[in-house]
Amino acid sequence: MTAPDDTRITGEPAETPPQRAESLRSHDLFVTRVIAVCRNAGEQQALRRALGKPVNEVPARTHAVLLKSRQTEDDGPDLPLVPYEAGDKRPFYAVAALIAARPRAQRVDTGTPRDDEEDHSAPAADKGPGANRFRPTGTNLGESLALAVTRRDDAIKEKGAENRLHLMVRQDIEGLHRMLPSVVRLVSGAGVHVDYARLLRDLRAWPTYRDDVVTRWLESYYRTLGAEREKAKAVTDR
Repeated sequence: MTAPDDTRITGEPAETPPQRAESLRSHDLFVTRVIAVCRNAGEQQALRRALGKPVNEVPARTHAVLLKSRQTEDDGPDLPLVPYEAGDKRPFYAVAALIAARPRAQRVDTGTPRDDEEDHSAPAADKGPGANRFRPTGTNLGESLALAVTRRDDAIKEKGAENRLHLMVRQDIEGLHRMLPSVVRLVSGAGVHVDYARLLRDLRAWPTYRDDVVTRWLESYYRTLGAEREKAKAVTDR
C-alpha cells in the first residue's frame, strides 16, 4: 500500500479557481488557526519553544496553547488546535512551532487569517522562482528547497541544499524533527513560503510511508531545479 501520489502541476487556465485537495483541508485549517493564534505575542512565543522538541519535553504553556478549546472560524463548537483524538501529536506541535518561528517578513499581519493562509499554501503567490504554479496536493519541502536554491541572489548554494536534502531523507522520524527547524529556516530565509499544511501531511505519513514521501521530495527537488533553470535560461536567451 502506498501513499497517494502528487497531482500534476496545473498549467492551463480554468473557469473556476483550482482547489486544494480534500486531503489537505483539515491541515489547511490547522495552519490557518495557528497563524491567527500567533498574532498574540505570548502564545506565539510559547509555540516557538516547541521547536525540535518531543511533545513530552515542551513547556506546559505550549501544551496550553495547542490543547485548550478555542473559537473556530465558522462559529462552530470550540475546538483545540490539535485534535484530542490525534494519535501522534508531534507533527502538529512541530508545524505549529515552525509557523511561530517564521521570519518577520512572513508574519506581517495583513488583516484576516484567510489573507495570511495564502502564504503557506504554495510558493505560487511568491513572485520569485516558482510563481504561477499550483499543485492541488500542495508544495512539498523538496520543491520549496529547489525554489530557494534558484533565487536570483544565490542565497542558498545548490551543493549545500542538496547535501541537506540527502541527509534529511535518510533520517528516522526523530532525526527528521531535529533537522526541520534549520531546513525550514533556510528556505524561509530565502523568501520562499513553506507549505505548512503539506509539511504536516508528510510528517504524519513519514512513519508509515517514509519511502513514498522521500521519493516525492527528491523527485520534486530535481524536477523543480531543472525546470526553473530552463525558464531562467529561456529569459536570458531572449
